[in-house]
Parts: sequence; C-alpha cells; structure tokens
Amino acid sequence: MKKMFKEIRKIFLTGLLVMIPLLITIYSILWMLNKVDSVFRRPIEELLGFTIYGLGIIITVGIILLAGVIATNYAGHKLFGTTEYFFKKIPIVRSIYFPIKQLTQTIYGSANTAFRKVVLVRYPTPGVYTIGFVTSTGVENIEDKIGKATVSVFIPTTPNPTSGMLVAVPEEDVIVLDMCVEDAIKLVVSGGIAKPSSKKLE
Repeated sequence: MKKMFKEIRKIFLTGLLVMIPLLITIYSILWMLNKVDSVFRRPIEELLGFTIYGLGIIITVGIILLAGVIATNYAGHKLFGTTEYFFKKIPIVRSIYFPIKQLTQTIYGSANTAFRKVVLVRYPTPGVYTIGFVTSTGVENIEDKIGKATVSVFIPTTPNPTSGMLVAVPEEDVIVLDMCVEDAIKLVVSGGIAKPSSKKLE
C-alpha cells in the first residue's frame, strides 16, 4: 500500500510539473489575445463597418512581428536595451522577466546561441555524471593549453536551468545523449521526476 501511494504521488507530481507550464502558457496566450481583442476590435470594426472574425489573433501576430522588426534595427535595439535597464531596477519584474528571457533565448535562439546537444559529463567528481548542454566547440586558447579537442558545456542548476556554470570538457570524455533539449530541461527543472518517455538514463 505504501509503495502504491508513493507511485501515485510520483505520477501526480510528474503530471503537475507537465501541466503547470502548459496551463501558464495557454493562459498567457489567451490573456494576450483577449486584451488585444478588447482594445482594438471595436474601433477597427467601427472604422471598417463589418465584423472580422479572428481579428485578435491577426493583430497579436502583427504586434509580435512589429516587435521583431523594431528589435532587429539599431534604434529598436537601443529602445529595448533602455527598457531592460529599468526592468533591472525593479526586483519583482527583474526576477520574472530575465529568467524567462534567458530560457527562451537558450531554447529558441539562433544556432549560435542555442544549446546544441544534451550530454553527460563527469562532474563534479569522477564517477558522478551530470547533464549538460553543448554550447559550442572548444575555445582555441584552451585547446592549445591542454593539448586536446574540447567542447564548451553549460551545466544547469536545479530547478532553475537559466543559472549554472560553463566547463571545458575534452571531446573524448563527453557522452552524447539521445535526448532533445526540451526533455533535458524538464528533467533538470523537475529534479529528475519528469523523465523523457523515449529513453531512460542508465
């Protein structure tokens, strides 16, 4: 009975860890759509003289694209930089905005900034393996000093994968896992509870 209760508790916590991010994401999207729809729908429809279904979605996508266009030019980059500077001065905003930004950029960033592979490295002591993410090939200066090909591996902390440390590991000592970055991050955030369904770590 005790064993069954522990198994049910484990399954419940795993489901909770999966559902919370999903519900927060869905709620955030719906909240944004409703806000945009409530602000812009009536004036636009009164101006045009007819109803446009899905107008909130269209406007939201347009606002996101506009933000992307602004952020990719110099003036927009400076504007966002100034905004973030003020965000850093507000403790609550700072603790929410920057971790989400870092995690989003890490997972969905460009090929030069995103995690490339999920790996195991012997860290912090021999015989102990830690999950890490390959961020780039080795730094030339480091490889010259140790005389081996290396890779740069980011080792995240639990439960906040946006913090951690960078280690240079000899390429021959890196064990590449057949696991996607998203599954590995779930594993780290959950402290090992949310295991990938396809493969099991030995």
